[in-house]
Amino acid sequence: MAAPVPEFSVVIPAHNEEAVIGRCLETLLADAPKDNPPEIIIAGNGCKDRTVEIARELAPFATILDLPAGSKVIAMNEANKVARHAPRFFLDADLQCSYAALKATSDALRQPGVMAASPALDMDVSRSDFWVRAYYRVWMTQPYVTDRLVGSGVFGLSAVGLERIGEIPPTFADDTWVRTRFSYDERRNVAKDADGNPVHFTVSPPRTLRDQIKIEARRRIGSEQVLALYPSPHNTKINRPGNLGTALKNGASVLDVAIYLAMKTAALLQFRWNKARGKTPVWVRDMGARKTA
Repeated sequence: MAAPVPEFSVVIPAHNEEAVIGRCLETLLADAPKDNPPEIIIAGNGCKDRTVEIARELAPFATILDLPAGSKVIAMNEANKVARHAPRFFLDADLQCSYAALKATSDALRQPGVMAASPALDMDVSRSDFWVRAYYRVWMTQPYVTDRLVGSGVFGLSAVGLERIGEIPPTFADDTWVRTRFSYDERRNVAKDADGNPVHFTVSPPRTLRDQIKIEARRRIGSEQVLALYPSPHNTKINRPGNLGTALKNGASVLDVAIYLAMKTAALLQFRWNKARGKTPVWVRDMGARKTA
């Protein structure tokens, strides 16, 4: 009897992620069929810790790459060459996403005309401070999240979508680059499976105001880079000041909105200051959110 064909492939780029790679894999495999798990390619890149070793222990059937260069984009592209199945997901190692969430999203990616999709986003702010919680009470109501979000740490592509993008170019914002290769009608965000059960992936945001501003400034670097170097008719501004009223209608307070705007402004000023000084953009990583305790 021929071996069953996996429903989809999952690419997980991982650079020094020993603190979270176990959590990521355990969440993904907990509800996966034992007789037909997804194809998993873990692309360790520039790892100086136990990331690769832990991945081999927890997912012995997975393909494990141990690449010398510490580059997420290179890791994604190399793993993409190895992967054999579509739909294909690209999942950040610090996230938590179940098999069920990816299965529901893969079903959407098999619909005619759908080329890029993500599960719904859940933000675990339980370990974040007052300021970060206020920020995300507003952010989670904005169109970027609520209107066919593709990205924020996980995205899936159909076979046709994979053909369209080819290789991911050098960028700080791989999610943004991928999303802007597709029109609104070609994208989906999946909140329920075929039986109506909710599905999502979970992000642990920064714990402190200072770290959140750093991450927001990094997002601006990536967004501007994609806009300047990789133009697309689908790269349009999503969140606008007029959308903030939606936050107030969905449980956020006026204080929350004020904090959100203040943090956005602080990040913009930091981004512009670094740019004016000619500072070379660098990848800013949130280490606090990667702590499991």
